[in-house]
Amino acid sequence: MSKNLKISTIMVLFITACGGGGGGSSNGGDYNPNNSPIIDGSTTSYSVLENQTSAFTVQASDADGDTLSYSISSGDDASLFNISSSGVVTFVSAPDFEIAGDNNGDNSYQITATVSDGTASDSENFTIIVTNDTSDDVTTSGYDGVIINGSYVQGATVCIEEVMGDGCSSASVTTTSAVDGSFSFEVDSAITGPLISEGGFNPNNNITFDSELRNLKYFGELTTDQNMVVSKLTNIMDVYSDFTYESLKTSLGIDENFMIRFDDPYLNLSDANNNQVALINNQLLVLQHAFNKIDPAEADDASIDLVEYKLADAIATRSGSEKSLADTTFIRDMMLNWNFDNFTLTNETLENLSAGLSSFIQKIYVNTSDNAHDHLSYVGLTYLDTSLSEIINGTASSAEIDTLIFDTLTYIDSNADTWSGGSFVDNEAYLNETTYSVSNSGSSYYTVDGTNASSTPLVIYATIGQVIKFEAAASSVFASHPFEISTQQDDTAGNNNIGTNEGWDQSTNTLTVNANTPTTLFPHCGVHSGMYTNGKIEIVTAFNQASIDINQASGPLEVKGTVSSGPYKGASGYTHKVYLRTSDAGDSQHAHEFKEYPGITFYMPAGQGYHGQSSTSGEISFKTKSHY
Repeated sequence: MSKNLKISTIMVLFITACGGGGGGSSNGGDYNPNNSPIIDGSTTSYSVLENQTSAFTVQASDADGDTLSYSISSGDDASLFNISSSGVVTFVSAPDFEIAGDNNGDNSYQITATVSDGTASDSENFTIIVTNDTSDDVTTSGYDGVIINGSYVQGATVCIEEVMGDGCSSASVTTTSAVDGSFSFEVDSAITGPLISEGGFNPNNNITFDSELRNLKYFGELTTDQNMVVSKLTNIMDVYSDFTYESLKTSLGIDENFMIRFDDPYLNLSDANNNQVALINNQLLVLQHAFNKIDPAEADDASIDLVEYKLADAIATRSGSEKSLADTTFIRDMMLNWNFDNFTLTNETLENLSAGLSSFIQKIYVNTSDNAHDHLSYVGLTYLDTSLSEIINGTASSAEIDTLIFDTLTYIDSNADTWSGGSFVDNEAYLNETTYSVSNSGSSYYTVDGTNASSTPLVIYATIGQVIKFEAAASSVFASHPFEISTQQDDTAGNNNIGTNEGWDQSTNTLTVNANTPTTLFPHCGVHSGMYTNGKIEIVTAFNQASIDINQASGPLEVKGTVSSGPYKGASGYTHKVYLRTSDAGDSQHAHEFKEYPGITFYMPAGQGYHGQSSTSGEISFKTKSHY
C-alpha cells in the first residue's frame, strides 16, 4: 500500500469517528451507525391486584426496526418475574398481599428490565406494587376493622351505639382499638345501631382525640364479611346526607375503585390511590380542628357536627375542576361563606388566614416509611390554630405570617416537638425547578428550548435556591456532546468547569444554585467547540423584567410558583392564563407577583385562568430566560 493511500484511509476513518452525534451524517456517505433501542420510561411504577400473575408490558422501540429481545437483568426481586419475547412481564407465582414475597416485605417489587437489538441495549428500573384484594381478607364472625383519625388510632372505644346520643356509654359490648387501629368484637345479632369510635390517641405523636375530634362514625350497612374502615371520610357521610360514596370520591378526586368503607389506605402507602386517601384523611383532621378553634362553639351550638357539615358542604358545592383540600381558592371561598361569630373577616385577615391555612395544608404529605405525616398533623393540631388566632387578633408579626405562608417547612420544623427524623421533605420542591430541553445539530450547535445557543444570545437567569435541569431531547445528545458548565466561555477543555461545590451535578445535568455558584456561567460541549457560544447563565438576586423577551411571550403562559400578594396569596402550584405585559386592548386585568420570581409582574385577565392548580394546564411554561 502506498503512503498516500494509507493517509487517505486514516483520514476516512477519522472523519467517520468524529462526525458528531444527534444531527446525522453531513458528508452524504453510506455509513449507517446502529441506533440503540429505547425503553419508554414515562411510566416506571405499576400497581397490580394480588392473586394474579399479570404485571405490565415493557414498551420499547428501535429506530432501525431491529428485532428486539427482552430480559429481566437485575433488581432485588428479579427472580420472581418472567418476561416474554414481546416484553410482557409476569409473576412466576401469583403474589399474596397478606404474605408479601418481595425482598423487603412491603409489597413493592423492584426489577430492572433490559431490551437489546443484538448489538446495543437499554435498561430501565421498574416498581410493581401489589395491592390488596379485600375479598380474601380474614374476618371473624363478628365485626372487624380499623379506626383512622388522620392515621391509625390506638385506644379508641369501639361499639354499636344502641341508644342514639349515648355513644358507647350504654353499649352492651365495647372493645378497644390496637396500636394499628384494628378492632374486633362479637355482638348479638339482635343489637342494632351505628358502629362508632370514641377517643383514643395517635401512637406516633401522642395526640389524644378529645373534644371536637373525639367521635367517628361508620356510615353504611354493617357487615361481618369484610373489615370495615371508620374514618373522617365515613364520618362526613354521616353528617352530610347529600353525599353518596361515589359523589364524595368524585369531589375529592379519589379513584372510583377505592372503597372508602372497606379499603385501609395504610396497608400500602406506596400505592398512589391509597396514599391520596391517607393524605385526605390527615388534611380533613387538621381542617376540622383549625375551624373549630378559630370559630369556637357557642353554648347552644352543636359545633362538632356544624364544622364537619360546613366542610362537607364546601367540598360538595365548590365550582371548578380542582379537587385538592389544600387549594387556596377553596379555603378562601369557604372562609367567605363561613359566617364567623367572634371576629370580623376583613380583607387583610382573609388574605393571611386563607394563605396561612392553605400553605400548611399544602405541605402535608404521607411518607411510606417514617410516619412523617403524623408529625405534620401534630403541628397542625398543636400550633397552627394559635398562629391563625394571632392573625385574627392582629398580634402576629409580618415575619411570622411570612414564615407560615412562604417558608412553611421552617415553621413546621421549629414546632415539630415529637419529630426526630431530621428535616421534612418538601413536597413542593418542584416549584423551584425549571427544565430546559437540549438538542443538537450535529457538532455545530446546541438548541435550548428550540433556540440556537450558538447564534442567539440566550441568557438564563436564576436566583439562589432555584434548580435548573437540562434534559436531552434524545439519548445521543449528551452521549456524543457532553453538556458542561464553566466560568469561561466555550471552555471545551473544561479547565474552568464547575462541580458539586458550585451546585452542578454532571451525572444529571442539573444546576442547584447556591451561595457558591458563580454569578456568570457558560454552558458548553466538552468535545466540540462553538456549540453554546452566544449564551450564558446569570445568577441574580432579583429578576429584571426588561431582560425577559416579553414581546415574544405575547400569548398566555403558565407560571409554576407561589402567589406572593393579593387575594390569592399563598396559592402554590400552576397558575395559568397569565401574561408578561398588559393587554394592548386595555382589558380588565389584575397584577400578580410570585415568591419564586421577585421583580417580575404578571397580568391575568379578569375571570380567566387559575391560581395554584395542582397539575399543569399544558400552556407554555414561563421560564426566566431572555428568548422565547
